[in-house]
Amino acid sequence: MEELLTLSKVTIPKKGNKPNFDEAHVLLALSIIEKEQPIGRHLLMKKLGLSEASTRTMIKRLKELNLIKVDKVAGIFLSDIGEKILSSIRNKANIIENVKISSINWNSMIVKIKNGRLFLERIGLLNLRDLIIKQGATRTIIAVISEDGRLELPPKTFDESEEIKKLKEELQNKIKDAEINDLIIIFEPQDLHLTYKIILTILTSA
Repeated sequence: MEELLTLSKVTIPKKGNKPNFDEAHVLLALSIIEKEQPIGRHLLMKKLGLSEASTRTMIKRLKELNLIKVDKVAGIFLSDIGEKILSSIRNKANIIENVKISSINWNSMIVKIKNGRLFLERIGLLNLRDLIIKQGATRTIIAVISEDGRLELPPKTFDESEEIKKLKEELQNKIKDAEINDLIIIFEPQDLHLTYKIILTILTSA
């Protein structure tokens, strides 16, 4: 994916120095700029949770790659190229923020990966779960949208407990606009940087 290659260019070490941010920080920065533009460097730094030096380096590289525009008075704007990258990622993955799942008492984030069921079948449920935990999630639930449009929790069993049925019903009600073969990842904690790490890990592995 060309947009993932562009994100990686922002994080390439220069003069032997590796920046203290990753591709997920870059994607998060573009998303914040889109929402808050024009935004100042200090506010962007605060929302990213990075140091001033790291934020300055990222802004410089984003500008060099024409992903943003910087006005010394007004602040930082997203460029057309930056908008295209965000749009391309969102065509493949969507985020539902701050979801309370009462049946299991989770305060979670949800990611929908378009046609991600094919990726799940290739990598396997346990490997995908391990991949998500490795990125920093403390716990996760993996679901798919079946051929009849229903949410399923693999591995599918025909003898589901009442607790599982209740969980599936609640998740089905909270996840809107999901389509057949979408992969649904529910996880804690509620952290956007972690969310983008999970998205990028799956998209680069798919």
